[in-house]
Amino acid sequence: MLLLSSLCFTAMALFCLAMSKHRQQIIAQEVPKLVVRFFRPAAWLLLTFTAYLSVELFGWSIGPALLFGALTMAILLLTLLLTYQAKIVPQLAILLSLISSISLLNS
Repeated sequence: MLLLSSLCFTAMALFCLAMSKHRQQIIAQEVPKLVVRFFRPAAWLLLTFTAYLSVELFGWSIGPALLFGALTMAILLLTLLLTYQAKIVPQLAILLSLISSISLLNS
């Protein structure tokens, strides 16, 4: 479940970085347009991979339910962070990506 939650959080953080309002809230410096165009497809790709992984690990009976539970937790955490501590979102997304990649390699 930690793996799914961390991948969902990273995907949602990429979606936030794709939006100009949230990007200004999260990152103080200007991001090149080419990099900004990369955020949304990367987020969709990561979310699709998370859905595949959820079904592969837990099966069709419980996998989608766990995916939506992890997605709900990730969105709640991201919403609270954007409200109170928006500057730590990129660092947390990178940290959770590393945790999920280590967890994926061990399983």
